[in-house]
Amino acid sequence: MADIYVTIDRKLQQELAKKFAEFKTWTQQAVADCVKEESALTAREAMVYSPPLNGESGGKGDKPVARRWGEFAVAADVKVVVTEDSKSLAAAVNAKRNPFDKFLKWKMGKPPKGTGFLDKVWRDNNVQRAYARARNVLRKWNGTRNHQLLDNVSAIKLLHDNARRLYKGRIRKNGGKDIEGKLKGYGWRFADAKLIKDYIKQRQQKVGWMKAGWVTAIKKIPLPVINGIPKQFGLRKMPVWITRHQVGHGGVSINIIPGAAANTYAITIRNDLANIFGVGYLAGTRRYVIGVRYGKMTRRMNHLLRAAIDKANAGQKPT
Repeated sequence: MADIYVTIDRKLQQELAKKFAEFKTWTQQAVADCVKEESALTAREAMVYSPPLNGESGGKGDKPVARRWGEFAVAADVKVVVTEDSKSLAAAVNAKRNPFDKFLKWKMGKPPKGTGFLDKVWRDNNVQRAYARARNVLRKWNGTRNHQLLDNVSAIKLLHDNARRLYKGRIRKNGGKDIEGKLKGYGWRFADAKLIKDYIKQRQQKVGWMKAGWVTAIKKIPLPVINGIPKQFGLRKMPVWITRHQVGHGGVSINIIPGAAANTYAITIRNDLANIFGVGYLAGTRRYVIGVRYGKMTRRMNHLLRAAIDKANAGQKPT
């Protein structure tokens, strides 16, 4: 019986060992890169499902429709806090600017309820006489506890900020509007129409400020290397109404736990104001984001692994 000899090609053995080592190294790095990629995409998804949202169907928090709903909510809340002075006879005739014009605007509005003094002034066809009468009767009206004139933006802002704190950021939505249409617990507050308009415009510039924390978080995530190229995820087509806010309430922490076979790589992303006044909880942001992103990272990792295996089998180095 002839002896059987097995000869091992040391060069091929070394080449195979090298391929396995390269694949192991790539796999460990691929896991880290996949987590980085998913972290950025999850932060972007959080913008999609955090207020303001599309008020009709939800979501679309990074689209123009969400900005419009956010700006509408701001304007509506401000108008609960302060009312145009031409809608009150006393406020109109005691206004510091253009009281007669505001009186005329009040007179062209809806008729007052009842048949008292206001009704008589409103029905008087002699405009100058009606105006003089109103000025005379209401000349001592300088703003009582229940009816006050606000003459600057700072006064409106102070009242609005207090109301937002009282009603967790959403005055109308959280029951801050009383049956008369004004702020609960306060009397009527009046201001010039332009003053109110200017304040609303100023306040609407804050729309997107809360979401901007997620942009800050994304920018702090190290860029993942995909197919050998560093790539940025989560910032594609990011609207200016979010990126215009340079904020610091977004952060990232990376935790790498060494293991015998492989390291455990974890990233925590946060937006410290994403749940201010509980708005994130009420909008179900966390639930929607997890529902959308669930399983996507696993499918992405499997895709990258298949591509790497194909390259390795073809004698190429995985990237």
